[in-house]
Amino acid sequence: MKLNRAESIKEINDLASNKIPFLMISDFEGEESMICPLKNLNSEKVKYWINGVSNHIISKKQNSQITLKKFPISLEEYQPAFELVRTNILLGNSFLTNLTCATEIELNINLHEIFERSEARYKVLLDDKFVCFSPEIFVQIDEFGKISSFPMKGTIDATIPDAENIILTDKKEFYEHTTIVDLIRNDISKVANEVWVEKFRYIDKIQTSDNKEILQVSSQVSGLLSNDWQQNLGDTIYALLPAGSISGAPKDKTLAIINEAEKYTYSTRFGEVGYRRGFYTGICGIFDGKIFDSGVMIRFIEKTENGLVYKSGGGITARSSAENEYQEMIQKIYVPII
Repeated sequence: MKLNRAESIKEINDLASNKIPFLMISDFEGEESMICPLKNLNSEKVKYWINGVSNHIISKKQNSQITLKKFPISLEEYQPAFELVRTNILLGNSFLTNLTCATEIELNINLHEIFERSEARYKVLLDDKFVCFSPEIFVQIDEFGKISSFPMKGTIDATIPDAENIILTDKKEFYEHTTIVDLIRNDISKVANEVWVEKFRYIDKIQTSDNKEILQVSSQVSGLLSNDWQQNLGDTIYALLPAGSISGAPKDKTLAIINEAEKYTYSTRFGEVGYRRGFYTGICGIFDGKIFDSGVMIRFIEKTENGLVYKSGGGITARSSAENEYQEMIQKIYVPII
């Protein structure tokens, strides 16, 4: 059953107060969610893997080669959305805007096989409608009320000589990452009594299906919730949505820019213009009765009536170039299968 924001907050507060384990899946804006006690979950319709906790026994990996064909919009089609975003940034309406696109793809395996074979910290397969295989943590809350978020911002091909040094010394990437860390710190300040940056700009290595490796830059921002955090878990989660790492800053103005710009980021090959993120860049998470662990649903393939669509994107700043951001959007279209 899908719930609106108010219903979701109440349901989570009730379940967590009674220490009842549950799974939650929310769309990008937190306006539509699925929340279900684990004991009632239909494992035929919903499969999850949340940091090693799963309702599905992963079968032995197959050795067949994965074939992924991409049919992205052209740079010329991408340009109007980029320019709209950059103009707003230059006008001072946003410091950082996450711009995403829908790319048509062809795969030689189905969504169930992607769920089975992909290597990711967070995986969700919903009723054969979409599959997510995300490396990015949204928030983790331990039993003592310590809340931590791990924004990922900055990507580079690991095969590039001196790749780690290049990404860590790039001024545009530094500005973009710092802006997101500040945004996450401000978000967590809404719900926590004390907030600090525990780690700043460390490297995560991710393997892709074509035996390549990419590097992503992450940080850790932490805070302390009140002692009754479980009774207010729903309020805490939804106060932080949409996730800052895939929206931008300042959040409210940036969301309006995103809604306008992303109307242009879908291929017109099937005569369609515009798309909504839906559950892409939403969150998925589990409360196990003591702790809460959740991920941002990036790395996302959706089944549509016209075929498979892969949604990806990146952060735009005043220093961004359309060509570089366009190439990063395409680079992020991969399935992490070793």
